[in-house]
Amino acid sequence: MQNLKNMILFTPKKEEIKETSKSKKWVDKFIAEREFDGIKKTTIQGDVNRLKVFLNFIFNRLEKNPEEMTNAEFIKFFNYLEKERKLSRNTQNKYYNNLKVFYKLMRLENFKDFKDESEERKRFTSFEIKHYDSLSTEILNMILTEILETRSTTKIRDAMIIRFLWDTGARISEALKLEYGDSDLEKGEFRLRNTKGKEERIVTCSNDTLALVNYCLKANLRKEPKDKIFQTYKGEPLQRNRVSDVFRNAVKELKSQGRIPENKRVVIHSLRHGRAVDLLDKGMPIDIVKEYLGHKSLETTLYYSHSKERQENMLKQIKKIL
Repeated sequence: MQNLKNMILFTPKKEEIKETSKSKKWVDKFIAEREFDGIKKTTIQGDVNRLKVFLNFIFNRLEKNPEEMTNAEFIKFFNYLEKERKLSRNTQNKYYNNLKVFYKLMRLENFKDFKDESEERKRFTSFEIKHYDSLSTEILNMILTEILETRSTTKIRDAMIIRFLWDTGARISEALKLEYGDSDLEKGEFRLRNTKGKEERIVTCSNDTLALVNYCLKANLRKEPKDKIFQTYKGEPLQRNRVSDVFRNAVKELKSQGRIPENKRVVIHSLRHGRAVDLLDKGMPIDIVKEYLGHKSLETTLYYSHSKERQENMLKQIKKIL
């Protein structure tokens, strides 16, 4: 309704943004930092356009420099975006994220108070969706096979953990903190206590994965209730970077062989993404998927329900009946 209203009513033209020598100094420095970080030119251009709007506002309206901005003045800027430039909340989020990057790269501290207060009051998007591609079981099997074909002495354990992450949809940090006291190794049920959302939840795995877990756990040196179930051969808790490296190396090798497209962003978190899409595809109600994955917001789960992978599958199914 609001969008229709905006289309019908006459609104003043947006203020023209002109680059000055003063703003150019900041823009050039920002571009240099972003290029050094290897950011794509198209992304940089979008960031620069938003930065110019910010610099134009503070130089001309507030007569302030970036390092002089206060909390109240940042609020004035975002009110300007909403009331005068008529920008949506989603676009304002982009400006907010843009300024976080800008102030970080410029090594300026005065954005921190506004950032902290905004997070506390949930002014902007309270979560960030990272656009990873999800996994299909076909790609997952290729990754597992690649791991099993290495000469690593821990390849069975590493593959088991990948399977476990897929089944449970657990974040890697949650899985690696699992203790024996939280694990029912007969039923295949695991209580995740150290979760991102600070709320406990129970996850499960298939019988095949459970059998593999029990097989690998026989080699553990420490098996007290407070001991972690995923251990090194020395009995130390397994570290996140070890599992991530194994997964990353397998994906890298498969990409070099042309078996996974170069532009497909497959990371360890793709297992969790893939589990969400897989459950939704199999008809699991979205509220149950939300609880199982430990999402605080239904909006996060809805993102997966509208994922590119699900849309592609939907089109294939429709094409079959045409």
